[in-house]
Amino acid sequence: MDEISLTVEDARTALRQAQVTCVQDRVIESHGRSLPLRLYTPPGKGPFPVLVFFHGGGWVTGDLDTHDGFCRLMCEWAGCAVVAVDYARPPEHLFPAALEDCWTAFKWVTRQGAGSGLDTSAMAVAGGGSGGGMAAVISQRDAECDRPRICFQLLLYPLLDCHTRRRSHTKFAQGHGLTTDMLEWYLVHYLPPGISRTDTRLSPLLSLSLHGLPRTLIITCGHDVLRDEGRAYATRLRAAGVIVEHKEFSKMRHGFMNYPAAHEEARRALLLCARTLQAQFRSE
Repeated sequence: MDEISLTVEDARTALRQAQVTCVQDRVIESHGRSLPLRLYTPPGKGPFPVLVFFHGGGWVTGDLDTHDGFCRLMCEWAGCAVVAVDYARPPEHLFPAALEDCWTAFKWVTRQGAGSGLDTSAMAVAGGGSGGGMAAVISQRDAECDRPRICFQLLLYPLLDCHTRRRSHTKFAQGHGLTTDMLEWYLVHYLPPGISRTDTRLSPLLSLSLHGLPRTLIITCGHDVLRDEGRAYATRLRAAGVIVEHKEFSKMRHGFMNYPAAHEEARRALLLCARTLQAQFRSE
């Protein structure tokens, strides 16, 4: 047998570089406070297309660790970098602090991401629940800029209308994971006095114009209080000329994608997200 001229440490390093996502925690400044980010990069040589991710948890309870699995999977399966944003949470920081942090993180990527191996010409945003709503707001805000940067938005069972009571709010009010009482609890902790729930920074579904928004994938659940606003947003986006794919998992509850070991549908949904991101970035 020929002798292999390779040290054990070199072999370990080669395997790690070939298979393991690199994860780095960063801190930037946002409105006079520290804003933690977590950067995931796939194996290989960049620059990598980038997904900016805003976690869910009703603004109040989620963090970088609660949604770490989704970010790792998108990085590995879609072959893109992921920047997860640990925005300021209520009640310590009330609306619109979380949204300001999301915009600050997005602008940091556009302006300084190239220095971290990111391809800022191929950018997407994503989020689930409350994070999905903020991703929609960031996309709307970006579309109003002279040079929009977002090419794709991925909205997972998003919270898009904090004002209108829809049929799904009543039908799935209790016993299906996220309840209407819990949704109200989140809002009470998030909103300062005097803020209207029709504010489009809270309810992007109520925006007067949705023209010019990027290609979109919306995932909804058949048994979710937020189901109908996701459906309505898909309808309004199509009417505005936006290319939209809407996939509803009819038997699933809110947040089901966080449990791929328990649900075949969760694995299918994750694979759909990764394949759609990959195809979108390849087309850029």
